[in-house]
Amino acid sequence: MTSDSRANGSVDQFNAVNRGVYIADNLPFLRGLNDECIDLVNIDPPFAKNDTFIKSDEELKPPLTDAERLNERRLLESWKVYDAKTADAKGIAHPDVVKAGFRDIWSWANDIHEEWLNSIEDGYAGIAKLIDTTRHVHSDSVAAYLCYMAIRLIELHRVLKPEGSLYLHCDHTANGYLRQLLDSIFGIGNFRNEIVWAYPASPSAARRDFPRKHDTIYRYTKSSEAWTFNADAVRVDYAESSKNRVRYAANASTVMEGTEIKLRAGGKIPPSVWTDIQQTYRYRHEITGYGTQKPVKLAERIIQASSNEGDVVLDCFAGCAYTALAAERLNRRWIACDINPRAWTVFKRQFSKPQLVRLKCHDATTGQQVMGSEPVVTVHGPDELPERVTPISDIQPESFELPKLRFKVPASVIPESDMLRELLEISGYQAWCCGFANRKPNGEIIRTTRNFHLDHIDPKSKEGTSNDIVNRAPLCPYHNIKKGNERIGLAEYRVKIADAKELMVDTFGDLQDLNEARHKANMIFAREVARRQGL
Repeated sequence: MTSDSRANGSVDQFNAVNRGVYIADNLPFLRGLNDECIDLVNIDPPFAKNDTFIKSDEELKPPLTDAERLNERRLLESWKVYDAKTADAKGIAHPDVVKAGFRDIWSWANDIHEEWLNSIEDGYAGIAKLIDTTRHVHSDSVAAYLCYMAIRLIELHRVLKPEGSLYLHCDHTANGYLRQLLDSIFGIGNFRNEIVWAYPASPSAARRDFPRKHDTIYRYTKSSEAWTFNADAVRVDYAESSKNRVRYAANASTVMEGTEIKLRAGGKIPPSVWTDIQQTYRYRHEITGYGTQKPVKLAERIIQASSNEGDVVLDCFAGCAYTALAAERLNRRWIACDINPRAWTVFKRQFSKPQLVRLKCHDATTGQQVMGSEPVVTVHGPDELPERVTPISDIQPESFELPKLRFKVPASVIPESDMLRELLEISGYQAWCCGFANRKPNGEIIRTTRNFHLDHIDPKSKEGTSNDIVNRAPLCPYHNIKKGNERIGLAEYRVKIADAKELMVDTFGDLQDLNEARHKANMIFAREVARRQGL
């Protein structure tokens, strides 16, 4: 199914700079893009490998020169970034700290923002449950990675045009969890392919497992009815043995109708297992030194299949420039984003190679100037992001209602949403851990359950009532996340909060009295039991 969004009369909402490389955290970058302005997303994000890739400048190929290092520093200073502290304030990585690579290590306490959790819980309750389940099934680290990816994939879904597609590259580390995340955001019906990119494995006599020799590329579309797919653009030659069979059939007295179609097409659509594209080290002119670099040929197949000339291609994990190079070679518009300023050095190197695409790269930025036709690659700092002009939309994926589970014994007599509201009534809508409350500018408390999590007063025990209202407490997200799975009672945890000077009230005694709260919760519990029994 092929369509051209500009040919069918729709307005082009693209509001970034064509051939623009944005050095920024990709979340604010994505939030600055207009709704439905991107035709194709191709991303190769971190894989949750619990490692840091490229530890020193010397691992770049060739090693970083003094002139390149000086140019990076001048560019950072033009953005008012002078050291790691000012870089962090701008939301970017400082190359002196992370060197030339990226950190693929995730921490629930350090990497997850409260605002992300609130946004996910408000609009995507299923994803919030998936992340919470992952913390228990796998680890806090992978749950943190999923949270990081979820808030960005939600934005990527928003910026895709109705006919648009997303390709996400991953491996065995977290692909099962990412598949569930993508199903939740894009909808199960919009899953198109699980592509296996297979390549030769490194030989080793000491292996105790089957050698891992493939990555996974998930392909999803924005719509379940119409999407761009150019089958003829990605056809590949038949194997020689297959060609002989086709020739025999063509010369036979009876020719099958399907064979004639194949002969006219001159090749076959590659199946979902791709074995004909080698790893980057086989394409020596592309090598940057990044161990996770993907070949331009891989991006070319994706771009040819799922976009048309003039369409906009986005890569928001763009360090190696392979998507941008492929898009330029195929006459697409493109934008790229990476959190590390060293990405700009790599882009300049790649676009100076005549074997790839030779284009001028300008360090001088063009601010908010909308795309031009000049063949120049420009860099844009963290304060020069696209400015969204379309109204904030309520675009949501299709919802999937599951039948309610039936339990012989309910987890609690009172539903958790009602439980949280009842407990907050007891404390006047203040968190029982630190006294946090949602307040208006005039100091008035906002009576809402938003920004509160339901936790346990005492750690879960083997008794069946550990989840009931008499053992539950509303906590602020910060302390609930920080507490994690630590088996500590709320009374003891309060002392740690006070010692860390994190109380939101004047004194420890201003917090909700837990004994009084349990007494009131018992009354609520008894009232609900009586109501259910018709008393």
